[in-house]
Amino acid sequence: MTETVGSALRQIRKNRGESIVEVAKATHTSPASFTKWENDQTIPSERSIRKLAEYYESDPLDVLALAYPDKYAKAKKVEPDLEGKTVVRVEDLLSEGTVLTYNEHVLSAAKKELVASFAAGLIIASNTAAAEAE
Repeated sequence: MTETVGSALRQIRKNRGESIVEVAKATHTSPASFTKWENDQTIPSERSIRKLAEYYESDPLDVLALAYPDKYAKAKKVEPDLEGKTVVRVEDLLSEGTVLTYNEHVLSAAKKELVASFAAGLIIASNTAAAEAE
């Protein structure tokens, strides 16, 4: 199952035995904002993540990679059976630097977003089904 920013923040906080109000007060964050982060309703800014990591005395890159994978996710070693093949990360489908084409025609931004959303939906659905089967 894929970990989200909210679940990571919740796990860290609960492992420390602290309430949302305690952490919010210590990091000068509103409890409402912290609740939205933990419920994955909004994503904290890079600055907020760094502030939380400092408070938790942890590496901010772990949470930054969840929140901003295009910028902070560590490059993974390519599997041997993928050598010589073109590897496209689903996360890159919406990247500004990515141009999607079909039959040698460039897809519009709306169609590009639709393709990326469909792919992400398939992955999320298969992860959910796998988690429920466990």
